[in-house]
Amino acid sequence: MIARPDGFSDEGDQEKGVPSPTPKEIRKRAKAIRKKWSPRTRTRRRVSGAPKWNVPRIQLDLPEESPE
Repeated sequence: MIARPDGFSDEGDQEKGVPSPTPKEIRKRAKAIRKKWSPRTRTRRRVSGAPKWNVPRIQLDLPEESPE
């Protein structure tokens, strides 16, 4: 669960009169946050294309059912 600062309600996105950030502003802020990451954090948060582990799969050779 994300901790909320005191004084912020969960009733709405923002206070009245305060506009929501645009997608461009969100990207800009996220980039500024990522710049502060340590190399260890950057490695930990990297999203790779291939999963490191996958569920083992097996093939079952089931006998064919005969029509009744």
